[in-house]
Amino acid sequence: MKILAVDDDPDFQAVLKTVLEGLGYGDLVLAQSGTHALELIERAPTGFDCFILDIQMPGMDGIELCRKIRSMEAYKDTPIVMNTAVADRDHIDAAFAAGATDYLNKPVDEVEIKARLGVIERLVSERLRAQVALSSPGTDTFAAPSYGFMDGIPLKRVDGAVDLFAMGNYLKTLGMFRALSVCAVGVRVVNARRIHDLEGGYVFGEVMIDVGTCLADCLEPATGRMIAYAGGGVFVCLLSRADMPEPEILADRLREYINEFQEVYADLDIQLPTISVGPAVHIRAVQLGSPTRIIDEAIAAVKAKEMDFATTA
Repeated sequence: MKILAVDDDPDFQAVLKTVLEGLGYGDLVLAQSGTHALELIERAPTGFDCFILDIQMPGMDGIELCRKIRSMEAYKDTPIVMNTAVADRDHIDAAFAAGATDYLNKPVDEVEIKARLGVIERLVSERLRAQVALSSPGTDTFAAPSYGFMDGIPLKRVDGAVDLFAMGNYLKTLGMFRALSVCAVGVRVVNARRIHDLEGGYVFGEVMIDVGTCLADCLEPATGRMIAYAGGGVFVCLLSRADMPEPEILADRLREYINEFQEVYADLDIQLPTISVGPAVHIRAVQLGSPTRIIDEAIAAVKAKEMDFATTA
């Protein structure tokens, strides 16, 4: 895995280099500033598989650099890890809003960085295998992406969208105490399976992106607001408890936005998505464990709601 690490502190660079090489990550390039990093990216004969960025740097800080890297087509999905001494909520929110995948605090914890990069390396390998499969003989290189029913679908056109992995890392970075202020809610496209089976994987992906766009439109922009697609027609929304609308109100708003697509969908002979919104799930101070569990609980709650409906219908 080819890594570009950016930090203006030469002593920290030396420590990071020693740790990463000791973990087997020898394909490492170092940059001393955001400008230097962009120059290296532009000149690199082959692309980078992962970025590790400090936040507090003179000139261009790591959050701005993250935003610039994420805006490049070649790196729209590449893992970006913030490794920094700042751990306040504002910097965490800003980093993930800029497109960060993960957030680690200095000094370097060898066990933690090994675990995090191990997960990232598996993600990189999976994406490489998918690219190889797409470019194999007999495959149309310019074919539109076709998604399986449970596949992750990149919501690149959706404001505030992240992948589920980044959402979980955001909650881990907040920790139990700060995560008390956020909640998660699951949103399910009830007829998702039927849309996928009737229309195929490409149209299904476009419909899910439309639903994600409507979801973003009916949630007020707020600090820490995130939308992730969990597969199977299920979305998870994360935002502060103060900003979360009642599930019934969110459901009504979302249906209004989706109904605006009714004429277009009818012309294309595509079923209009029908949706269900689960209850808001939040962390309770008496509970122990990882704050990421509210993601799983929100998904389970909206699925259970549909099962209850099917039983009573």
